[in-house]
Amino acid sequence: MKIYALYHIYEETVDETVYKQIKRIGYFETKGECEDIIKVFKTYVGFRDHPESCFQIFEYEVGREYWRKEFLS
Repeated sequence: MKIYALYHIYEETVDETVYKQIKRIGYFETKGECEDIIKVFKTYVGFRDHPESCFQIFEYEVGREYWRKEFLS
């Protein structure tokens, strides 16, 4: 089984320092659900001033480890 995580990610510069801003919007059963949410969120304050490409969809398999190896070295 797969799930889809929807994020809004962009870079912001403050006093010459670049920060990556990441907003996790939610987890969905299909990529299509994510695309429907993007259509709504891209009109909201905090989202509409950024290109639609800032919305990113990540696909994950349920029950699979993703980060464990990084912590075991």
